[in-house]
Order: sequence, then structure tokens, then C-alpha cells
Amino acid sequence: MLTIQIHDEQLAQRLRQIAEQENRPVEDVLRTLLDQYPAEVIKPQMGETVRQIRRTAYTKARQYWQSVGDLTKAGMTDEELDEQFGVFDPEGIPRLKSEMAALEPPVGSLAYAAKTIREMGGIESSGTLDATRVDDVLNEEFADYLLNRIRGEDEPG
Repeated sequence: MLTIQIHDEQLAQRLRQIAEQENRPVEDVLRTLLDQYPAEVIKPQMGETVRQIRRTAYTKARQYWQSVGDLTKAGMTDEELDEQFGVFDPEGIPRLKSEMAALEPPVGSLAYAAKTIREMGGIESSGTLDATRVDDVLNEEFADYLLNRIRGEDEPG
């Protein structure tokens, strides 16, 4: 829950009056006001964060590829990597999607956690995270995974 303080008394009074006139909570009035803004006004901020994270990963990948003499991959543009980059494998080696056995994130990785949370309904289509579902995933999925890992049951036989 988020608590917002409105220091402008006239604005606060106006919100209260509208809510009373329409016989609904102030939160609903604010939601109606916010719904007037297109999603594109808010989403680019999230997109920019993701873009920055990807660019940082691409820089790290290019450094690796240069260090091993793979100048073709090291010379890929950000746009090419947006299309082709897969993951850093458990050894920290950057892999293109075409080099991956499966496009599934490695079990135990943050990407795997996000995928599992999304599949269990913890991330809504709007991108909103349902914290109660995250707890369920961590309690149900990752507790078993960690116990198996501690016991050595996830290692190939």
C-alpha cells in the first residue's frame, strides 16, 4: 500500500468534493484521472530501464567476445543483439539464442524466477507484480529447488 500526502489543501479539498459528489472513494477519482493518460506515457520509462540493462549486458558480452577473439560477435550492433542475444550461461559466457540448446532460462536464475512467477500468475499482463504470488513461487518452487541443490540431487548422475 502506498500513502500519498497532498500538501496543497485546495487540491485535496477538490479531490474530496469530487469523490463525495460521485459517491466513490478518492482513489477511484485519481484512477479515473490517471486513466486519461495513454499507457505510452508511462511505459517508455520502464522500457528505458530495460534498454539500459541490456546495453550493459551487451557491453560485457562484447568484452568477452573480444577477449576470446570472436570479432564477429564483438562487432554486433545493439539492434542485432536485441534480436539475437540469449543469456550468459552459468559459466558467464554470453550466448546467442542460436547457440542455446533451449530458450528456457537456467533453473535457479533470476530469469527463471521471473518466468515461473509470470506463469503462476504473479505478474499481470500490465507488468504489475503481485507480491503474494511471488511469495507462493518462492515458497513452492524455489524451496524445493534449493533443498534438492543442497542435497546434490540436481547434479547429473
